[in-house]
Amino acid sequence: MPNDGFAVTASTFSHWPNGHFDLSSAYVPLPEAILDDLMGDGDQGVSDATRDWASTLMDQHVYSCNGFFIIDGSSYPCLDPDQRIHMTKRLAPCLGKPIVHHSRHLKQDLVTNVRDAGVRFKSSKDQNFSSSNQEAVEHTESTELPNPIGAFLLHSIQPAYKGGASRFVNAYTLLDSLAGIDPGHVEVLQRPFWFDTARGERVEAPIVSYDDKGNLDFRWMHAFLENGRPFTKHWNDKVQEAIDATRNLMKKLRITVMLGLPCLQKKCWTRRVSRGIL
Repeated sequence: MPNDGFAVTASTFSHWPNGHFDLSSAYVPLPEAILDDLMGDGDQGVSDATRDWASTLMDQHVYSCNGFFIIDGSSYPCLDPDQRIHMTKRLAPCLGKPIVHHSRHLKQDLVTNVRDAGVRFKSSKDQNFSSSNQEAVEHTESTELPNPIGAFLLHSIQPAYKGGASRFVNAYTLLDSLAGIDPGHVEVLQRPFWFDTARGERVEAPIVSYDDKGNLDFRWMHAFLENGRPFTKHWNDKVQEAIDATRNLMKKLRITVMLGLPCLQKKCWTRRVSRGIL
């Protein structure tokens, strides 16, 4: 269990105003050096589609807020799925910050993925792109895997046909609020729990932990916790209270990030057509 250095009040991420964040106010240009690295030169065998994708990032497709980047999925139509994964992996270390990647399938379902730029993936299979035509529950990626997740955001998905809004929960803010209710709840979350997918994948790990540099690791998927409950020997009323309080706070602390704003869609579409990308 972590030592007394754990301080839930030392949040490095501020509250977003009114629980809502408008992408139009957070556009950031990428440094030219990053774009050059992504686009490569003629001798590196970089495909025309990859160069087109990198060039679209010069328009309003990348946004920055509270320590992470949001990449608008409209940047990606020119790439196939494998290329999207490859280029996202190349972009993350360049930016040096976590990435929240948004894209849309042809069926207009919102696809959301949380990337930690500090994690090096061995293969494209390690890169999870969650897609659904249903609203997804709050969760962190790869919850059932033994390696640290390194994610500080919990996220859920709202399909585009329901408005195309993604909701995020700042894990630092959540722990801050949880400690305000009962500091013992935070201590409970630092105990080992069994996460079970019911598909043969199971791991024992704390919900909340820190690495040796103080970076937060937050594991969460309520269904996996429930599946692992018979194996979590310390589960009692106190644990249940902490879990229930965490779930309630997730609903209260949701931050809405709106995508596909008409003005942005029109602007991006016009630029892409004028540049011959589509």
